[in-house]
Amino acid sequence: MWGRRQSAAAPAAKANEAKTEHGPRALRAPDDLLRRADWDRLGDQQRATLANGLPTFPAPVADAMASEPAAEAIQDWTAALVAGAFQAEPAQIIRGWLADASDAHLYVGGGTGVGRGSMVAALARQALAGRPGAPDYCYIPQPDALNQAYLLALPTGTGEAFAAAIDKTVRAITGGWPGDDDDGAQSDKPAPPLPALVAEAFAPLERSAPEEARPYLQRLRAAFDALAVAGAPLPCAYEAMPTWLARPQASLPDPAGQKSAPVITGTLIRDRLDDLLMRANGGVLILPATDVLITDGAWPSLAAALGSRGLSIKGSWPPLPLSTRVALIGDGGAYNALANAPGEFGRLFRYEAWCNDAADWNPQAEATYAAFAAGVARRYALPAFDPSGVARLTEEGARRAGGLNRARLSTDLLMLHDLAREAGRAAHARGSATTGGDDVEAALARRRILQGVNARRVREAILTGQEITPTAGAAIGQVNGLGIYEFHPPEGNFAVPTRISATVSAGRDERLLDIEHEAEQADADHVRGEMTVEGYLAYRYGQGQPITLVARIRFEQEHGTTGGDSASGAILFSLLSALADLPIRFSYAVTGAVGQYGEIQPIGGVNTKIEGFWELCRQRRAQGEHVEGGYGVIIPAVNARDLMLRAEVADSIAREGWFHVWPVTTVDEAMTLLTGVPAPQLNARVQQRLQRFHAIGGRPGNGR
Repeated sequence: MWGRRQSAAAPAAKANEAKTEHGPRALRAPDDLLRRADWDRLGDQQRATLANGLPTFPAPVADAMASEPAAEAIQDWTAALVAGAFQAEPAQIIRGWLADASDAHLYVGGGTGVGRGSMVAALARQALAGRPGAPDYCYIPQPDALNQAYLLALPTGTGEAFAAAIDKTVRAITGGWPGDDDDGAQSDKPAPPLPALVAEAFAPLERSAPEEARPYLQRLRAAFDALAVAGAPLPCAYEAMPTWLARPQASLPDPAGQKSAPVITGTLIRDRLDDLLMRANGGVLILPATDVLITDGAWPSLAAALGSRGLSIKGSWPPLPLSTRVALIGDGGAYNALANAPGEFGRLFRYEAWCNDAADWNPQAEATYAAFAAGVARRYALPAFDPSGVARLTEEGARRAGGLNRARLSTDLLMLHDLAREAGRAAHARGSATTGGDDVEAALARRRILQGVNARRVREAILTGQEITPTAGAAIGQVNGLGIYEFHPPEGNFAVPTRISATVSAGRDERLLDIEHEAEQADADHVRGEMTVEGYLAYRYGQGQPITLVARIRFEQEHGTTGGDSASGAILFSLLSALADLPIRFSYAVTGAVGQYGEIQPIGGVNTKIEGFWELCRQRRAQGEHVEGGYGVIIPAVNARDLMLRAEVADSIAREGWFHVWPVTTVDEAMTLLTGVPAPQLNARVQQRLQRFHAIGGRPGNGR
């Protein structure tokens, strides 16, 4: 793909490079613009070695989520993948929590789709396998006060039969016991004496009861025997005598008889909190943190239950002993909301595992991508991914990493799942036996087209002149800055240049008058960027004299509120151009934050910014626009580590030579590129202008 074909723009590019022989050079090598995955360049044996030990997706059928065992198998598969290359540290924290015998609970944070819930559930099942759950708890009559509840703990799995047997016993006794309203009518079969009634009712219960229940049964029978011998009435009716096994309502499966401590993944949208806590007693309950926040009364109830280690069932009844350990799954916003809510969140949830949104890009991570893609294909019976398909998925994962794109891969399994499935369907539709890189690229291109309406409309406004954003020529005090306009899904994000202008005049003190700031449209980051520009002016030009300057900064025809300090470099460049009275090329767009000492600092979204300006310039060239020296983007040098341009953009830059990417480290380097004037000469002009402003700044009538 990366041939040596020469283009018509190549001579101009070489001439441009010659002008900056002692300054920064444009990035032109393919490997500088896009890091290629290694997966399709490895041999079969190398790939097999890397894949060794990675799990295979458990079910090849499309209804794999139809049953609970199948769902758990998929969770186990997902956890085995992510706990290795992607979430090793969080997995270690979760294992440590599961091994801890204290009453501390766990918060698992991070973004959606990184395997948080699957990892906790799978690791909990592994840790609790063979470990007994909580006892069966029965609420039964208090021998000394039959209408009061007595709490009896029985071996797991025996509670249901015992509760039914004691209920039958109590029914038999109360049903045969004469009441206060008995009219003495004779029946064909006379009632047995009360002591015999008690003995007959207790006989089957005493034969079947667990050994742990026998001391209680002796006390209960003694209470009934005493009433029978005395011929006294029962102190309460059957309905007032508790005979209840503490278990969840019918909407949840009964935990009785489980061989291991339970691991329950619940939702408060569907299930009651009390039911979930009872079902998970002795094991682990996994809940979405947002459910706990938005469900009325859920957090206070959960905090009270976990804090007291008991669950209140009924007013005067003893609380149900609770040994449930809770893992909440959420993001940083939910964590902060719970931490600030009443209920001692910090004391209860003392373990925190924050999942990574990106992992190191290494051979094992590529193997994990390959295993996940194979699982998606197997899950939906789609064509298997060939090495080129895995490589293209990997490269897109790097683009989604959110920074250090040449060194990290996104851990967003939802993104990877959806893209792999879409590419697999495209391969299946064309009758291919495998899913390749072209299928992945086609899926991405289709997404960009479908989600690119906003980008097309903004570019159309620029191309038709509705919005004045030149990409040819030059002007004093004006520069093309780059900003990203974010939409959902990410394929809708785009960048276009925004013309930033500056005018200057003498004043009595140093002041940058930002029109967006004065109009209260700027955010805090933007204001900090402006203050940094003021700091740079003071450092660079204000050491020998006060700076008496009024500068007016304007973001021309901006499509939304200004944001972030990544525009601070563009603000400073336009200001220096105005002070030096030197024009800036419109064919070069800029992005980068600036430090008070003149260093160009990194920013986010560098790939989107470069691609956005490249697209606009490509269309301008198609309309016949010609720019001597070509177009380009000036970026912070440190952002070269993030360059993962789309293949068509990287190919164009490497082959055709009409577009450049300039990495710079200082303000001086950037201004030299933008103006074509050496930095010493430019700075001398700025200093002279400021001296003139200072000379006239203190005269009467020259104040603001």
